[in-house]
Amino acid sequence: MKRTRLRFLALVVPALLAQACRLTVGTGTGTTYYVSPAGGDTNSGVAIDRAWKTIDRANRQSFKPGDRLLLEGGRAFDGNLLLDAGDAGVPDLPVIVGSYGSGRATIQAGMGYAVLVRNAGNVEVRDLICIGEDRTRNHGAGVAFINTLPGDTRLKKVRIHNIEAKGFGRELTVKGAYPEGHQLPQGAGILVAGYASDRSKSGFEDVEITGCSAHDNAYYGILITGYWADRPTRYANAKVRIADCRVYDNPGDPLYHENHSGSGILVEDCDGGLVERCVAYGNGALCDDAPGGPCGIWTAVAHRVTIQFCESHSNRTGTAADGDGFDLDGGCTECVLQYNYSHDNDGAGILVYTYANAPHTDRGNIVRWNISENDAVKRRAYGAILVGNDGDGMSGVEIYQNSFITNQPAEGVVNIRGRDVGVAFRNNIILTSSGIPLVRIDSADAAPIFQGNLYWSTRSPFARVAGRDLRTFEDWHKAGMETHEGRLVGQFADPRLDLAAPRGAAGDLSRFAALTTFRPPPGSPALHGAVDLQSFRIDPGSRDFSGRPLPRIPQAGACAPRE
Repeated sequence: MKRTRLRFLALVVPALLAQACRLTVGTGTGTTYYVSPAGGDTNSGVAIDRAWKTIDRANRQSFKPGDRLLLEGGRAFDGNLLLDAGDAGVPDLPVIVGSYGSGRATIQAGMGYAVLVRNAGNVEVRDLICIGEDRTRNHGAGVAFINTLPGDTRLKKVRIHNIEAKGFGRELTVKGAYPEGHQLPQGAGILVAGYASDRSKSGFEDVEITGCSAHDNAYYGILITGYWADRPTRYANAKVRIADCRVYDNPGDPLYHENHSGSGILVEDCDGGLVERCVAYGNGALCDDAPGGPCGIWTAVAHRVTIQFCESHSNRTGTAADGDGFDLDGGCTECVLQYNYSHDNDGAGILVYTYANAPHTDRGNIVRWNISENDAVKRRAYGAILVGNDGDGMSGVEIYQNSFITNQPAEGVVNIRGRDVGVAFRNNIILTSSGIPLVRIDSADAAPIFQGNLYWSTRSPFARVAGRDLRTFEDWHKAGMETHEGRLVGQFADPRLDLAAPRGAAGDLSRFAALTTFRPPPGSPALHGAVDLQSFRIDPGSRDFSGRPLPRIPQAGACAPRE
């Protein structure tokens, strides 16, 4: 299980941070400055044939709204680029950092940050390759936006596009760089962090991260976060969108034992967010001896964050927990996981979990139209999905129209842990042929709801509740499950899915629509016997996992029937 409290880590470029904020007021459409290995630092920089030579020279320039700093594409530059509050843009005139010419420029950051934007909004960073010395030695991040301003200050309009970031990561504490107790985060390919000097909820609003690749970093591929507070009244960040990104082979730090490391994408301390069309794989393998574990794509301490149309697979964990595909973790309210594909992860395909003393009480979260296949490769207590409460409880969790399939030797396909787990499972396909329980409920006080689901296993027991085996579907019914308005609902029947058919998106999300494996064929019992979600005041949506319109008659599973 993950506890999301982060130990923020120190910034390694104190010489750059010592620069004073440069306050300027811009007019007009701005100036373009060029940097080229063929240039000279005594040049004006305002034309290609008068380009500067180094990043160090660019750091001495005060940029005005509308200005552009462009590095020559296809060439490499050593250094650590810093923009601060004096380099901020305005809403219609952002300051832009990018490349010119053919291809992307490379910033070789050595032991520090490649691009650090500190206390500035209306800034766009795009079309760059950012490389750290390597994840075991570097102590920075690829592209980082950090807000240290006091007073719950949100800086607006962050744009990060077409960035490749790799080789960032080892923890390093530098004493004296900030007031006592202040350590900046690092070890991410892309980082957007509110970290106020007064420990308030300063951060960023209107953030877009698109078309990026973050790999071979120690702690995270992409991280959105804020200053930790035990009982916050607001979120550091708001209106965040991450789209069309790939995060992979971010393995974690085996020498870091205070919390999780090695996740693909984490959005936390955020009010309103969207992660879509992203792929996460191969993360987390070196997370060892830690109280929390990594995840492919997840959110925590968040309100109304949606993760959709993503693939998360083959994520790992070392000796720590988790290694999950997707996760709505502690402090999530009204968050949604939908239309995602999880497979072959060490931990759960989907985790819905809250930990002790989470900053917000989990409520109103939704998991719908997802597929989990062959998950729980290593963490047997997790299964295809784990819903767990180790904190103050959770309420209003709705899990419907998913397909949960695993033949791993897990403790259950569906797992429910802890008391006061306010969760309802409706119209899901729950399937195994490995002889494990279809449902495992640790506590008799969990009180989940199961209605309209289709279960199938070639072996028994059917379920295990508080250590007691329920051998058959009839026993499950006698225990109070699968009833609605006094009648039996749900089925124990073979959905007749063609699990031998080709499947797996292999990172090509356009292949979701062609995954016929998970579509019930004509005559499948999955095509009838489900409950009408609208009778529970649940909006089922207008489409299934593969984009097909929903059938008129309620059915189980994530996919509409085959034609």
